[in-house]
Amino acid sequence: MTHVFVHDKLPTSTLLELKLGDLIHNDQDLSGTIEKIEISETDEFLMFRFILPGGEIEVRKLKQVC
Repeated sequence: MTHVFVHDKLPTSTLLELKLGDLIHNDQDLSGTIEKIEISETDEFLMFRFILPGGEIEVRKLKQVC
C-alpha cells in the first residue's frame, strides 16, 4: 500500500498513479484511504479530488503551457 503526502508541487504523473485503497495525507492533518477519485480539467488546470472516509483532499495542478 502506498502512503503519499499529497500537495500541489507533487508531479501530475504521481497524482495520476494514485488508486483506490492508497493511503494519503495533506499538510492540514487530513489523512485516510482513498475511496473515490475525481479528476476534472479546464483550459488552465487539472483538479484532483480524493474522497476519504473523513473528508476530501483537493489538488489543483496548473497545466504546462508550451
